[in-house]
Amino acid sequence: MQLRIPLILALAALPACTSLPRAGSHEIFDEQSGNTVLVAAMPLVFARERTDVAAHARDYVTLVAAELDESGKYSDYLLLYRWSTVDRRMSAPPDPNAGNLRILAEGRTIELAPLERLPIGLSRGRELHVPDHVDVVAHAYRIEVATLRFIAKARDIVVFMPEEPLATPFKIWEDGRRSLEQFAQRAGAL
Repeated sequence: MQLRIPLILALAALPACTSLPRAGSHEIFDEQSGNTVLVAAMPLVFARERTDVAAHARDYVTLVAAELDESGKYSDYLLLYRWSTVDRRMSAPPDPNAGNLRILAEGRTIELAPLERLPIGLSRGRELHVPDHVDVVAHAYRIEVATLRFIAKARDIVVFMPEEPLATPFKIWEDGRRSLEQFAQRAGAL
């Protein structure tokens, strides 16, 4: 019984002593650049069935919101990871040069063109929700916080990769909209 009170007090003080992630986002300090990256705690993952090549095969698009703080200069990005479970012998991996992204949300079309390369600090692995897959193609897009808020609140949302030969949309597979909304609230407040 006497051990419980100190243990409860120690556990209550733990969040004040550590840098635990806030709901909806977490921060990463890049020691090489000195920049801080705010990342949505959960990505949006979209999938399209590829029953044309195999049962249970899918192409995926993972979208991750990130805000880069470069000495007080804030820039918001949407990171895209394009990957597939389709056997490479049946379908070629995603083209690294085909990065245009089209998001259809609530009847509104959002067209995004990729940056030439990922900004410094936005190329880390698991912390930025990079899928654990061999053929992942990554792109980064500049985006406004207001657009992220709109996407987070959209009920109907699909994604297209317009440069790919297959025109079938990617539909929500793992829904990170709530995390995106919380991220956008925090990013917009900075």
